[in-house]
Amino acid sequence: MTRSQIRARLQQLGYDPSLADRYFDALERGGSLPAEQPSDTFIEALTRLGLAGTAGRETSDSALFALEPDSLLIDEDSTAVGRQVFGLLTFRRAGSQFAPPTFGPVDPGYRLGPGDELLLVLTGDVEEAYPISVSREGLIFIPAVGQMSVNGLTLAQLEDALYARLGSVYSGISRSPNATTRFQVSLGALRANQIIVTGDVARPGSYQVSSVAGLFAALYQAGGPTAEGSFRHIEVHRGGRLVHVADLYDFLIRGDGSSDIRLENNDRVFVPPAGAQAQVEGSVRRPAIYEVRPGESLQDLLAFAGGFRSDALVRNVQIDRIVPPSDQRPGFYRTLVSVDAAQLAGAPTEPVRDGDIVTVSAVPDVRRNRVWVSGEVRNPGVYEWTSGSTLWSMLERADGPGDFAYLARAHIYRLTTTDGSRSLIRASLERDAAGGPVDDVVLADNDSIVVLSRNELRTSEFVTIDGFVKKPATYPLARGMTLHDLILAADGFSHGAYVLEAEISRMPDPLLRTDITAHVFRIPLGTPSASSGGGLVPDWIPGEAEVELTHGDRVFIRRAPGYESVREVHVTGQVLVPGRYVLESREERVADVLARAGGLTPQAFPAGIHVIREGQVVAADLQRALREPDDPNNILLTAGDSLHVPEYEGTVLVRGAVNFEALVVFAPGRGLDYYISQAGGYSDEADKHRVTVSYKSGERAVVTPRWVGTSEPPVQPGAEIFVPVKPEDSRGPNWDQVFTRGAAILSAVATAMFAISQLR
Repeated sequence: MTRSQIRARLQQLGYDPSLADRYFDALERGGSLPAEQPSDTFIEALTRLGLAGTAGRETSDSALFALEPDSLLIDEDSTAVGRQVFGLLTFRRAGSQFAPPTFGPVDPGYRLGPGDELLLVLTGDVEEAYPISVSREGLIFIPAVGQMSVNGLTLAQLEDALYARLGSVYSGISRSPNATTRFQVSLGALRANQIIVTGDVARPGSYQVSSVAGLFAALYQAGGPTAEGSFRHIEVHRGGRLVHVADLYDFLIRGDGSSDIRLENNDRVFVPPAGAQAQVEGSVRRPAIYEVRPGESLQDLLAFAGGFRSDALVRNVQIDRIVPPSDQRPGFYRTLVSVDAAQLAGAPTEPVRDGDIVTVSAVPDVRRNRVWVSGEVRNPGVYEWTSGSTLWSMLERADGPGDFAYLARAHIYRLTTTDGSRSLIRASLERDAAGGPVDDVVLADNDSIVVLSRNELRTSEFVTIDGFVKKPATYPLARGMTLHDLILAADGFSHGAYVLEAEISRMPDPLLRTDITAHVFRIPLGTPSASSGGGLVPDWIPGEAEVELTHGDRVFIRRAPGYESVREVHVTGQVLVPGRYVLESREERVADVLARAGGLTPQAFPAGIHVIREGQVVAADLQRALREPDDPNNILLTAGDSLHVPEYEGTVLVRGAVNFEALVVFAPGRGLDYYISQAGGYSDEADKHRVTVSYKSGERAVVTPRWVGTSEPPVQPGAEIFVPVKPEDSRGPNWDQVFTRGAAILSAVATAMFAISQLR
């Protein structure tokens, strides 16, 4: 994402748009990220942008460097979407490849200037060290020697000048090997040069660079040429003269850095508009837009693009070219030139023109000289076809037919070149008495051999077992499988199985027309073994009496007549000992289980006791059941029932067609009208004659109309009063709508009468 995209997204999310600017500044300068810990707000913003997963310095650093991948700034600087100018990103990435050295020795050709610092060291008869600065006038001052001009001198020239000046003061200094005093001069801090970068660069302006910095470092500071700027003709002006022209392709393509000259103070770097440009796309190693100089050919352009990829169709290179203005006519503005690049080495070079689009196609994805071998073979795949290849030679290369191969017939599919259809050739895979193949078909290119499988041709057969076995399921039917074998395959009986008999349901013969849909047999299984004490495992001895199963048989193992699974109920709420209870008999009722649970707590609401069975509340007056155990409300419990004793709730919920739903504090002796009035009264759509009251026990009551008035059900604590809405067809007229429509009609009639009177 670019800086502008990040700023826009931050603003959309409600953050300060400049939140990431200092990090972008660091990336563009090629420096390191700010050292301080990122703020929580900044990390949160990165996370919401999808650039960071978790908070932390390490995550935010990696997310920030990910802001500038290879594709960054393409949209802002490229001339067209999908076309990338070669070299454009070289000067945009965060890095130090063009940063000048800030330490270590410099070469003897370095020229001194104002701001440089020198270190002069004398050894021998005189032991001194002098730090010396070059003044604005280009002068240095040496104690006991005086001042001397060094502006523009190289380090080698300075050394020669110092031999003369120092030798006049110190007699021991000379070039003789017998000199008693020696000196050494070196550079300390380097000065900064002021240079100006103009033209088609990303950030033209004035920059301070190190005195050892070269042209590439200055371009890097300015962001490099834009998509419209030249990479092949970059000028350096010094003192009003053109002193150097650099071709960045020497460095970018061939790694030749000789064009990177050292800049001097007040140098001016100018990047003119790009010259002729041509685009290379397709099967080349570096597709991009390249700048070409006059005289450069298609071979040079392809070399810039890194040459062909291995899949390039070199004999068909297409050049989409703009017709020269002098040759253009209506409908004829572009032309296509085909070039055989394989012949360019020995032929006249093909020129390249501005705006050319060179496309190197890839070889077609069509393969020849092959045969497919699939199906029941040991090593299926694609194999080389040669003239004279046969069916069995290919099968041998595929390690032969598999163990379940259908040998009576194999299929060979052959392409018909005239219409693209396929024909089928049948061949036997049987062998004769001598062991040779019965059929050995001569194959053609692109043939497909399919060896069929007996397993796939065979219709699978299954049997099913259900009921009281450990693994009821559908099992593949094996030849000779008996009822006993199927029970063993299902891991035997489960608890409660009737082990003396099984039931088999068998489909009738499909070839016989009959009204019978299934035959049902009851098969004795044996008697319990003595070792099991008459238990669940019968003593099976395989013999002739076993029933052999057929396809589609369904076996049922029933429950033993006297077996009863554990029947549990769950008691919750305001009882002394809530929990799960096993029913002791089929006649155990609500009052019995509550007694076993220790009875009700003082906080219990007996009128709200209810039983939930299969997700539904069983409507019963269980409070009466506790007072009168023989009452029908003392219902029998079944396995899975849930018995709940609620806590006393001193409110009544009123909802439905009332002016506002409300929880009303229970008032003993008060009727429906009281609670409905506490909820704002009936709404206009309320159906007063169908009001229902639901009690905690699950019971419900409804208002009952009588000859005189109505019968209202009582209200209990925790009850819910529901007021339904009248049906559409029973509602009276909406007088507001009637009056509104009537007024509109009268207004229209009055307007019409006024218009008629005016016409008269």
